[in-house]
Amino acid sequence: MITSRERILRAFAHEQSDRIPVFDVANNPELYTQMLGAPNESVEGGPVVELARCLGLDAAMVPVRSYTGLIPRQVYRLGTKKYTDGFGVGYTVSDSSWPLGIATEERQLDERFLDDVLNAKISDEDLDPIYEALKVAHSHSEDEIALFGGIRSAFSFLFISGGIVGLSLLIYENPELLEELVKASTSYWTRVGLKLIDMGVDALYVANDMGMNGSTIISPDHLRTFFLLEFANQCEVWRDAKGKVILHSCGNINGILDDLSQMCIDGINNLQTHAGMDIVQVYQSYGDKWTIIGNVDATSVMTSSRIEDIDDALENLIDSVSAKHGLILATDHSFHKGIPVERVYHFVKRAKELGKARGGE
Repeated sequence: MITSRERILRAFAHEQSDRIPVFDVANNPELYTQMLGAPNESVEGGPVVELARCLGLDAAMVPVRSYTGLIPRQVYRLGTKKYTDGFGVGYTVSDSSWPLGIATEERQLDERFLDDVLNAKISDEDLDPIYEALKVAHSHSEDEIALFGGIRSAFSFLFISGGIVGLSLLIYENPELLEELVKASTSYWTRVGLKLIDMGVDALYVANDMGMNGSTIISPDHLRTFFLLEFANQCEVWRDAKGKVILHSCGNINGILDDLSQMCIDGINNLQTHAGMDIVQVYQSYGDKWTIIGNVDATSVMTSSRIEDIDDALENLIDSVSAKHGLILATDHSFHKGIPVERVYHFVKRAKELGKARGGE
């Protein structure tokens, strides 16, 4: 019998399996409440894996506690709506933001912030969710599933911490400082990633959003000048350490796909439909380099009143992207709060059925 974990590893190796694997990030407390009896408010690692297993997913994503914007435990203990992360950035929790807060008190991207990043430590508490999740995920039995460790990289870390305006001003007003900030941020997150690889995660899930609807957040040229070389070096370090890398980027990143294709990236997620990302085009151009993870439309299809729309989207996806070249079925964002939970259950059930009928050995 092939385990879920083995199914995922075969997809990364571009090998066929008994069916196409299924994965997504469950960003809805109601899923936890319905299936596990509690909402897992502070994203503990064990319940994340347990929920993924109950849903029938082949992998789970668990973020480290220093993951930028992640709501900390004490918010729920104290009943507060505001908190400050380890880098001094202030966040506000809204009813729709879980599991992340909204950065409302950004840091100035200056020498003091640079010092904070250079002196940042990786604590046992940061790694606790991964330790816990690995014990549950890597069960060495028939119910074993894959575990992806969630981290950030320099671009997403800096634009969330300092705001896109603050980051953009540095491009023109102090590019030398920006280069130092990128190197320091890259160093920190590279070290976090190496820790997770050493712990045994099956892949690093690098949430490094570089797109918005229609284009990259800053120009492709500025991404190349300040960020992409460091990101490429970072991915190479992780590859040398025998780690696998999934790049998660929302938005339209068509302008930098060629650059990304030259990096040590194993999987790409989420190829957002409404932002103009065409999974068939990406597959045809880069399917020999990447495992494609996606991309049923979470905005329209997963919320449609016609549940058959999910079936149609999955069928089209499987027919268009050959499982022989590495495919993991997912939405183009996550199982977020706006998606009715019954649609999530249906998605997983049908993805497994269609993935076995059309993509199995």
